[in-house]
Amino acid sequence: MMAPRPEISRREAIAAQALLTGLTELSSRAGHDLVGPLNQAASLLALFIKRYGSQLGPDADQLLEFLQRSSTSMEGVAAGVRKYLEIAGRPPSLAPVDLNASLACSLSLLEEAISESGAIVASDSLPTVSADAAHMVTIFEILIGNSIKFRRPDTPPRIQIFSRAVGDLNIIAIADNGIGVDPESRETVFLPFRRLNGKEYSGAGLGLAVVKLIAEMQGGYVRIGPVPDCEPSHNGTQVEFTVRSVQAK
Repeated sequence: MMAPRPEISRREAIAAQALLTGLTELSSRAGHDLVGPLNQAASLLALFIKRYGSQLGPDADQLLEFLQRSSTSMEGVAAGVRKYLEIAGRPPSLAPVDLNASLACSLSLLEEAISESGAIVASDSLPTVSADAAHMVTIFEILIGNSIKFRRPDTPPRIQIFSRAVGDLNIIAIADNGIGVDPESRETVFLPFRRLNGKEYSGAGLGLAVVKLIAEMQGGYVRIGPVPDCEPSHNGTQVEFTVRSVQAK
């Protein structure tokens, strides 16, 4: 098998750098030219409803309520796209990261959702790994947030976080007692905008796509596995992602 010619390797490197630069620029423009106007439109709509909503009649009020829900949904999609592009456009900054600190930060960000849902979050002691610190907080925030969002009616979420080492990888698992994911959807659920329960639950369908992107950019993977000791009639969900040990080269 012939080795690639040096000029081909250089062209590939230039093309890869151009793609990275384009993604970074696209992320920046998405934040300024997409999210900004949507936020402004949502604020103006809320102000209009506050000032004139009660004066326009029931039909108009119903229409304005629909517009407000649509505006909120569009804001969520735009923010999700922006987050995805920001991560895709910047190589991860790898350093030793204490996952216990990452988890604590994510739980602080989710404090309101945990309190409102009555969620119980328990974790084993987690390892220190080679990763991007901000990305680890994002992964925990998304996965624990999903466990809270996709809970069973009238059942407080129970979320367990644990890890195990396999070679130079650490497998981090987040298991819950929620509504679960159908076996046939366990791969497609990580695709962007793939919302399995779109009518019942809000969201842009980008959370698990962001988790997959982060895991793969850091040389790992993410998957949905079986939940141990679950109730026979409820599968729950266990999401596992891998991250390299500090000693791994």
